[in-house]
Amino acid sequence: MKKVSYILPALALLGLPAYAGNTHDHMAGMVMGTAQAQAHKGQGIVNKLDVLAGSVNLTHDPIKSLGWSGMTMDFKVKNKAILDKIKTGTKVDFEITKEPDGTFVITRITPTK
Repeated sequence: MKKVSYILPALALLGLPAYAGNTHDHMAGMVMGTAQAQAHKGQGIVNKLDVLAGSVNLTHDPIKSLGWSGMTMDFKVKNKAILDKIKTGTKVDFEITKEPDGTFVITRITPTK
């Protein structure tokens, strides 16, 4: 019985380093409890807007920071109000970030100057 009482705490201690290393992986990109989302910049032309749904369809140039070629895509926007000054056919500069669920959302969009 005494041997078992020594073995169980030793086994518990062996599991701690693996758990601590795994915790670090989950905390990558965290600063003071908030996640840092990298903004990726792009340029494109607005094909379609749905202000009520908070979405925009863009034909965008390649986005090097993501390794994306130019393509046509639908994006949700983080805040519907950023679509107020955008019209179909407008050439725009935009920024997108990756959400925790893996989708990309537009966080900034402005007509190209």
